[in-house]
Order: sequence, then C-alpha cells, then structure tokens
Amino acid sequence: MNHRTMNNLAMNNLAMNRLACKSLDLSIAGVSIVRGFNFTLEPGSFWGLLGANGSGKTTLLKCLAGLRAPDVGAVLLDGISIDQLPRRVLARHIGMLQQHTAYVFDSSVLQTALTGRHPHLGYWQREGQEDIAKAIAALNAADLSGLTERSVTGLSGGEARRVAFATLLVQEPRIMLLDEPTNHLDLRHQVSIMGMIRALSVQAQGAAIAALHDVNLAARYCSHVLMLYGNGEWTAGSIGELLNESSLERLYGCAVRKLESPDGPCFYPLTH
Repeated sequence: MNHRTMNNLAMNNLAMNRLACKSLDLSIAGVSIVRGFNFTLEPGSFWGLLGANGSGKTTLLKCLAGLRAPDVGAVLLDGISIDQLPRRVLARHIGMLQQHTAYVFDSSVLQTALTGRHPHLGYWQREGQEDIAKAIAALNAADLSGLTERSVTGLSGGEARRVAFATLLVQEPRIMLLDEPTNHLDLRHQVSIMGMIRALSVQAQGAAIAALHDVNLAARYCSHVLMLYGNGEWTAGSIGELLNESSLERLYGCAVRKLESPDGPCFYPLTH
C-alpha cells in the first residue's frame, strides 16, 4: 500500500468493519494454536472464544489486533493486511481489551477514559468538549459516574476492569477484541457488560469476539463460538450448532450436563 492510500484512510476514517484470517498458522513456544485458520468476523456478530487454559485464546486475540505476527497467513481488515495499516488508523477500527487491568501511574478515572480518544485526535491535539462528553457517557454506561475524579491506582479490581471497558467504548472501534471482559466483575456488572457488547455488535452492526471461561455467558449473549483445542485444531459455528454436551466435553476434557431454562440452555460440569 502506498503512502497516499494510507493517508487517505487516515483522513477519511473509513468504516472498515470486516476482519478476516486467511490460511493462518499461529503458534507460541512451539505449540500450535491454529492451523489453516480461515475465519471472518462479520458485522453484526458476537463470537465467544472458548478453550481450556493455555489453549492460546490470548495469543490469537493479539494476532487479530496486529500485536503478534502469525507464522503463516494474514489478518485482513476489509481486504487489507493489517500490517500495512498505520497503528493510528487500525486503532480507529479495532479495539482490544487486554486480559489484565493494572494501573500504576496516578491518573483520574476520567483522564484515563479519555485516552480512548487518542486515535481520533491529531498530533498535539487536546481533547475537546465532545471528547469529554463521550468519556463521561461511557463511564456512566459502565456504572462509574461517581468515580470520575478518583485515582485509578485506588480502584478495586472490578472498578478498574470497568474503567478499561469504558476506555474501549470511548475509542469507538467497530471491531472489539475482548480478553475475558468479565474478569473481576460481580454478576450485575457481568450481565451489563455482556449486554453492551452484544448491543454494539449484533444490534449496532459492529463485531466482537470475546475470550470467555463462562460457557453460560457465551450461550446467553453470543451469536457464534470459536473453540480452540490447544493442538492447532479449532471449530467455529453458531451457538445452536456447537454449544452442546459432546463438544464441550471434548473441549474441556470433563463431563458436562445441559439443562434447559426459560432463558436458554445452561451447562455445568459433572463431578467424578
């Protein structure tokens, strides 16, 4: 891609919202995560990324975000390899919530949330009133309205997690990559955050993929699931197709029981 094309993308902020993997091989420390991975994160979909500990969920999300190169193949954003796009342009379209949230530098909750606007600002440009309004709205959505002036170094684990999610909302990416978004959250905030992700992806025609350990959250909120088996094998499909006792038993290596409820199926592991 030439510099003129990249500059045009940066200026026009095109609505690029289809992320695809083409013949992707990815490994870490000699262990294969996916082989021959052909996958498209379509607008309007919310994928749950499932797998046992160490199966490579975080590594795959980092690859999709352009933070780790694949061994073979490419990650494409609307047909353009993401390694050809400037980071600022990429950050306007793809946002990632990392697995762990730790704040070590003293900053207010509002100031931290405002960092989500950096991809949309020019060099040396300060945040304006519209940016501040977006940050406040995101903090309100994450149930943090009374904490805007609190230092992030003094937050609980759940509060810090919600600040990180609010910062992602302020970034306004069309594609969200979320590594265990419900970490440290109580039940009320788990359903609130998952509901917002679903609304932004399925209802607002964005797209999201979230690494989850709670199969029941995936069953309730996701439209599709991607399963990693830890040996390069993977399976992808709709919730109705893949979330069943046999597939989950293979994925986690333990017996699973399915129960039907008024809100859909629930799964729980059986004791030996």
